[in-house]
Amino acid sequence: MDKSQTFNTLEVNSIKTNKLDYSYSNNVLYINNLNAQHIQLDSSFSNYYLVTQDNNMNISIKLSSQTVGTRFRILITNIQKSLKISCVYNNDKFKGTIKINNNSGNVNQETLTNNLRKKITLSSNLSDILYIPSHKIGLYNGGYIDLVYTGDKYCNKPTDIQIGYWLVNSELIGSINLPKNIQPLVNNSYILTLYILPSINKIICATTKNPVDNTVYFNNVTNNNVNIFLDLTYTIHIITVDNNNLVYNSETYNSSIDTNIYNIEICNNFLSTDANTYISLKDVINNGSNTLKFISEFNKNISNVETLKYNIEETYNTNITDYKKLNIINYNIKNTSNTIISGNFNIISMKSYNNSDINTNTLPSLLFGNYNIFTHNQNKIILDESKY
Repeated sequence: MDKSQTFNTLEVNSIKTNKLDYSYSNNVLYINNLNAQHIQLDSSFSNYYLVTQDNNMNISIKLSSQTVGTRFRILITNIQKSLKISCVYNNDKFKGTIKINNNSGNVNQETLTNNLRKKITLSSNLSDILYIPSHKIGLYNGGYIDLVYTGDKYCNKPTDIQIGYWLVNSELIGSINLPKNIQPLVNNSYILTLYILPSINKIICATTKNPVDNTVYFNNVTNNNVNIFLDLTYTIHIITVDNNNLVYNSETYNSSIDTNIYNIEICNNFLSTDANTYISLKDVINNGSNTLKFISEFNKNISNVETLKYNIEETYNTNITDYKKLNIINYNIKNTSNTIISGNFNIISMKSYNNSDINTNTLPSLLFGNYNIFTHNQNKIILDESKY
């Protein structure tokens, strides 16, 4: 025991305990502004605690051990900007579970009881890196990450062509906020941002931002299918997460400008049995593009022939007679003439979500999504205060 550690005298009439555990370790590595960007851990650091000493850091940790049983615990003791954990060996991957608990101190419209109930569970069987791009996604003080190297599927040291695994078990503190209700904006559009990784043809995550009060929530994204709400007007942005460039804005897209190489097209004969045809979601020169406001003007209206190309209807307390491709807009994201991502916009009635009682807005909700910390090594997404 460290000789500098002392205990005060405890005086009581009686004390009873079934079990009293005390552990002490000198194996502590402090993460500070000097080393936060270049920490590399081999097997000699096994059983170390990594403790954040300074706050507001961008932390990068590389794991170089392939000794089965190597373990580390990372303790988030103050708020951090970002955390990236990667492997020196390309064949080493991450698998396991991360639970994000809500920071109950967040100021929002909900009761303390509901805030404490909120939890998001993330899991993966094969992930290149762990990457947390914002304190709101798990880097408030009070969280931890446990890492144990288990080797290959037989718990042996992997060969050059075998995959080795770092087992992840974690409890983190983040900010889990959902809107109390969702309403159309007057003279404004919601900003739907699709964060894509072109190299693997995938949407990493999607967010909706209210530009009036700057609130943001994650949309549910499954296999590049994105949930959005009926009767809202959206401006769509696309950001490539390998370089964090804004490559598409539906309000400014102009097909006559050669540098506008990214575009979103929607299928305008989805209900037909003919081969699918696609038009630009929006084009400032109106080069045969869609002219309906997305998605607020897509509601089926017999007086507007454009809306009859889709089957978009209010489903809440409504007698639906035609379920053919109901409330689905098929889309392609294109880079020049090549389709790199395909999927559907799934249209959901906001009336099915909105709460009349301020105390009933609890998680989980299948209508919303999250950002997955288990991710691809090319993901360099930035979710700063201006975006998230």
